[in-house]
Order: sequence, then structure tokens, then C-alpha cells
Amino acid sequence: MLVHALAPPTPGGTPVVLHRLLTDLPGVRVEVATNRRLRERVEAGDSRTLRAPYHYVFKWPGWGARWKAGRVAVAAIDLVLALVAGLRIARWSRRTGARWIMSVTDEGFSVIAGAIAARAARLPHVIMVFDLWEENAYSEVQRGVAHRLEPRIFRSAAKVVGYCQEIVDLYRTKHGIEGTYIRTPIEVGPGPAPAVASPAGEPAELLMAGAVYWVQEEAVRRLLRVADRIDDLRTTIIADAAQLAAVGISADRVEAPMGADAFRERVARSDILFMGLSFTSAHPQIPRTGTPARLTDFLAAERPLLVHAPPDSHLAHYCRAADLAEVVDTPDEAALEAAVRRLLDEPQPALERARRARAHLERVHDAPLVRESFAAILRGL
Repeated sequence: MLVHALAPPTPGGTPVVLHRLLTDLPGVRVEVATNRRLRERVEAGDSRTLRAPYHYVFKWPGWGARWKAGRVAVAAIDLVLALVAGLRIARWSRRTGARWIMSVTDEGFSVIAGAIAARAARLPHVIMVFDLWEENAYSEVQRGVAHRLEPRIFRSAAKVVGYCQEIVDLYRTKHGIEGTYIRTPIEVGPGPAPAVASPAGEPAELLMAGAVYWVQEEAVRRLLRVADRIDDLRTTIIADAAQLAAVGISADRVEAPMGADAFRERVARSDILFMGLSFTSAHPQIPRTGTPARLTDFLAAERPLLVHAPPDSHLAHYCRAADLAEVVDTPDEAALEAAVRRLLDEPQPALERARRARAHLERVHDAPLVRESFAAILRGL
């Protein structure tokens, strides 16, 4: 039983990865307990919906969180609603013969409801950590709730599963628990991605994708300043234009989000792909442990990848260790500009690395392999 208020078909990286992981999970039948606000999308046949029975619970929409007193009230309401949801999920789990309760970290509702459901149904509780709970950019009230509840919930879980070693290390140090991790899955598909770049005589294209918010904003702004100094380079961001305008980000070209197949084809026509994480943040553990879902999409495209992230981040460490990308792990514009020019001036070594990176993706991130690893974790419980 998957317990996640933001389950597929909610837009975003986490639901995409969940869809890849839980579709055709070997030997496991999946059911979903989620926010009832998703019912309309599910019943409309949204393509991002899991092929699974859905159950619905009520979660407070977040009204009243503008002031501190309202945030306290919202947190209290969410706790009560999570208790009610957990008891209902326990009843559904017993009725359907569920063997595990799996919750996904969010602002706390799903993890709390999952813990209650697992305890009431006497089933193992598996916590999937995409984004951290206590260390995240939630309100001070939500982080306070996490500070009180996270140790008890995580220590009582049958297994805590992340997507990188840094998450495992964090919870070993913080809570004394031994978690595990699986790689971010993707359906790699047959054959190499097409290697099609900008036509001769046109500026090279540097492309990035996804919403730009505090986790990436600093790195993206630095990259755009560098790009302005390179005459034969244009920048493209695939994202919601209104969201970019809200944070004051502008590129040479902004393209609307698109479906998975169209996205892959579009990314394969770029010259350089860019992925960045902020070096300074009020919540430094998030960029340190983050595993952007777009990383596997970019590796599948077989195009040169530039990563600009802190040296202690999983993204920088993993891409350098596996030789997946050109990595700039210092907040230095001169170093970033040198890396961009190197990729433009010496394209052949970058393309050879991109081909090796795709081969690594096929060996390590291919969805059937990751699903089998996750199914083995469940069977071990």
C-alpha cells in the first residue's frame, strides 16, 4: 500500500520516479492511498496514473498558513487528519491483504499516516526518502513537528530507503538507523539516443529543464551570467514560464513542459545539458542529498552534461566518480565559464563521455533492474 498525498499523477519529479519504480514491480501488487483531490485526474485517465486501485483520504488544502497562528492550526489539523487517514488505510490494507505500508516523505502528512497505518495493521512500514523531512524548506511549525516525530517514526520503520549513499549516511548519524538506497529508475529503451546538435553556423544550445526554485536558483543564475559572455551560445529552459518569471529567471528561450517522449527527443537536439544546485542555502542538506529526477533523462539523451553543484553534494560526487559529466564544484564564474568553453571547443571528448554515461545508465539505472532491487528489499522484510 503506497501512502502518498502527492502520488502519481501529481506533476513533479517524485511522482515520475514513483511511477517508474512501481509500474510492473516484480511479484508485487500495488495499491495507492492518496489525497482525494487527485480523484478527478485518476478517474479521467491521466497517463501518469499508476495501474493500481486508488483509495482517497482528506488532507487539509493548506488554507490559513499565511500567519504563524494559522500555521500552527494547519499543523494540528494535518496531524488529526493523518491519524484518521492512517486508521482508514490500515482498514483497507487488512481488507486487501497488503503486506507492506510504504510512505513517501513530504511535509509530514504521508509519513505520519503511513506510520499509524502500519502500526494499526501490524505491517512493516517502509519510508521512501526523496526529499528530507526535518531539513526541508517547510514552515518552522512543520519542521518543529518533524523534529519531534521523525526520530520515533524513522527508528520504528522496517526500512528507510533513499536514492543515494548520502541519505543513508545522514540517517545513520542522525537516528542510528541503517537504511539503504536504490538508484533512480528510468526506462532506458533500446539503442542509443540520437546525437543531433545545432546546425553549423548557429549558436550552440545549452539546455536545462524543470522548475527553478531555491535548490537550483543560485547555480542557474550563475550559469546565465556566464552564458551572456559567450557569443556563440544560447540558453533554453524547459519549464513553466510563469514560474520562471516569478523568481526572475530569464533565458534566451523558454519552452513549455512536454510529454516524456517529446522531452527525450527535444533534449537529444541540444548541444550541452545543464544541471545545477545551490551552493549557499538555509537548508544545505537538501542540495547535499538531492537526486534530481532529470539526471537519468539527461544521461539517456547521450549529450554532453555540465553539472554545477557543491563538492559535498551527491550530484557532484556521483557524476565525477562515475565520469558522467563535466563537474564544476566551486561557486566560481571563471571556472564555470572555462567548463562551458571546454565543452564547446572540444566536443568529441564530451560526446565520448556522454556515450559512456548512457552505458552506465543502462547498467545501473534501467528500471527493471531497480524494480528488482526494490522488490528484493520488500521480500527481505
